[in-house]
Amino acid sequence: MIQTLPTELNKIKSIIAQNLPFVESDFGKMIRSKIGVAIIKSYNLEPTLYLDFLAGIELIHNASLLHDDVIDDETTRRGRENIKTKQNNKTSILYGDLILTNALELLSTYEDINLIKHFNQTVSNMCKGELLQNNQLYTIPTLEKYIEKSKLKTASLFEFLIIGLHIISHNKISLKTEFGTNFGIAFQIKNDLDNIKENNSDILNGIYTAPVIYSNSIDITSEALEKTQCLIDNYRSKCITNLSEIEDNEYKKELIGVVECLKS
Repeated sequence: MIQTLPTELNKIKSIIAQNLPFVESDFGKMIRSKIGVAIIKSYNLEPTLYLDFLAGIELIHNASLLHDDVIDDETTRRGRENIKTKQNNKTSILYGDLILTNALELLSTYEDINLIKHFNQTVSNMCKGELLQNNQLYTIPTLEKYIEKSKLKTASLFEFLIIGLHIISHNKISLKTEFGTNFGIAFQIKNDLDNIKENNSDILNGIYTAPVIYSNSIDITSEALEKTQCLIDNYRSKCITNLSEIEDNEYKKELIGVVECLKS
């Protein structure tokens, strides 16, 4: 998965580290930055102009994780004690808020009001997704409601990634925003499926996802797992179609490789 971008990713990590005050930097997989740089290079553009934006995207994601840990009462993040556990709920929330303001400051350097408007809409959508999930706790939602929640909570940030690339490149990057939507939904469903297979914490916390919906029960059937993977594959196929407009090159191949990682 995207092996050719170490220089750009290291620069993004440096920007992130400068904007995570008092929080130990844990960069995770940086999937959004990897996709972003690969898209930029697939259009034969120089990534330097976009690095602050990509760092801002990662900051938004990191802020949401600090909030999520409080909402979901999680004690660890990426295998280590999280801020909530090391300190307390209030600190985790406040750090998340502070990181969001730093993300906004990075995006403001582009001096484009449309970028700021889409930032605001993205954070709003992510909050709406969390509220929708909270309102559905211990209730099996319809598949449509589940997809809506996944789109708001997770896909919104991938959508913003594509929209921001459009704006900053002055539409030299023309990849459809639907790529972000489709990838984000598939990404969330894959995470939900992995959770069921690994530790089942979602069910224990009353978060009922695609396998529960297809089982119509918290007792998950093998058929439900297969249907969930088919649902992922449907969105994965849409992603590949979205990428068809990009001319064939090594970065397009790497983007396809990222999408293919959504397979079981």
